[in-house]
Amino acid sequence: MFLSVIIPAYNEEKRLPQTLNKVRDYLLKQDYEYEVIVVDDGSKDKTAQTSKKIIESWKNFKIISYEPNRGKGYAVKTGMLAAKGEYAILMDADNSTDLSEVEKFWPYTKSKQNGQNYEIVIGSRYLNKSSIKIKQPLSRRVVSRLGNFLIRAVLGIQSVDTQCGFKMFSLGAVQKIFPKQQIERWGFDMEILAIAIREGYKIKEVAVDWYDAEGSQVKKGAAMKTLKELWQIKKNIWAGKYN
Repeated sequence: MFLSVIIPAYNEEKRLPQTLNKVRDYLLKQDYEYEVIVVDDGSKDKTAQTSKKIIESWKNFKIISYEPNRGKGYAVKTGMLAAKGEYAILMDADNSTDLSEVEKFWPYTKSKQNGQNYEIVIGSRYLNKSSIKIKQPLSRRVVSRLGNFLIRAVLGIQSVDTQCGFKMFSLGAVQKIFPKQQIERWGFDMEILAIAIREGYKIKEVAVDWYDAEGSQVKKGAAMKTLKELWQIKKNIWAGKYN
């Protein structure tokens, strides 16, 4: 198995079908073995039923479903630890970054560039001004940039965009990082990057195309909760919980 695609989903019965079709269309054109794991995070709508109906005849597509809702971080951890691929990539259910953008990652994993063969490659909306094809509302952009500044300052992460939902890890990195993950909701992105750094991994950040999608599951108050999780991660580091 070469590539595992992890798609966390919560109340995505309307947007997920189109994403699954696009993912399948892309993967059918590839010459490597793959699997797609949809993780239904205790959805209250028909995300699980809709997904199962779509993929029931598709090879190497499966869904993991549980109740109650635990948070995107828990869903990602569940999917990653179930993955069997040499590489596992996280992508959003709304397809804000299309799976085809993974082709921008391969030069940094298949072959060495600048003396590095990266085991962690993450997508970024902010390395290239042309990456954002459809912008978020101004208020969300301001909160996002301020949040990234604080994350980098507090945790010592150098990545310009820690929160982009398009990240890839080698199987070895998955096995070292995700068992230590403790944050279950929105703050998981910064936690797994902080753990990766403490494990000695070099992280390559690559510009990817990104589209803001209608129907965001990020609720009001998520920014404040994420700030609290940032402080919790810092305390976990001081307490040696990621060692």
